[in-house]
Amino acid sequence: MYCIKCGVELADSEKRCPLCFTRVYHPDLEMPDGDPLFPDNPVIKRHTVTRAGSLFILTSLFLIALVMPLICNLSITGEVTWGGISASAIVLAYIIVVLPFWFKRPNPVVFVPVDHAAAALFLLHIDLFTDGNWFLSFALPTVGASCIISTAVIALCRYVRKGYLYIFGGATILSGMAIVLTEFLLNFTFDIHSRLVWSIYPCAAFLLIGLMLIIIAINPALRTTLEKKFFV
Repeated sequence: MYCIKCGVELADSEKRCPLCFTRVYHPDLEMPDGDPLFPDNPVIKRHTVTRAGSLFILTSLFLIALVMPLICNLSITGEVTWGGISASAIVLAYIIVVLPFWFKRPNPVVFVPVDHAAAALFLLHIDLFTDGNWFLSFALPTVGASCIISTAVIALCRYVRKGYLYIFGGATILSGMAIVLTEFLLNFTFDIHSRLVWSIYPCAAFLLIGLMLIIIAINPALRTTLEKKFFV
């Protein structure tokens, strides 16, 4: 007896073709019991990588990337110099990229300040290593402003769940002001210019965009018209 679909030879006791799994049926033949011509083909179970296993692999890779520059630095100079900066950068990348995945439901309201704190410590390390004396007057206020704006936007979007145009409009305006603050701190710390030069232009653009978003949020008719116009 042969399969009507693929033509493979079948034993009289076969219920389905072992090759294409087509049902074996012949109205004139009884289906006796017996051993099939072909052995069973067990399905190979695919082992998936678990969350903990993936995190363990990523952590191991980061540890290798952390240790190698330190070993190279010690073997070349006999002390930790540039290897410490490299190690700090690896730790910062691990905190930002991998650390949130250790939690089932990472809360961005918590991890955004943690990321900014890690970035501030990294900049402090560079400042101390280079003896630059620019951390308190430039890096800390800049990172702090970014942390406040980012955390406020994420917290409002997560817990308020309405008024997004107001939130993003205000965040855009604050971001423009933060750009002006950045240039001011650069001039104050490194004595680059005596006045504001380039930050005024992106600040003006951010102010216009933020005010536009707030105006759209205030005016329901305008918001409805734009939604119909852009199929939002």
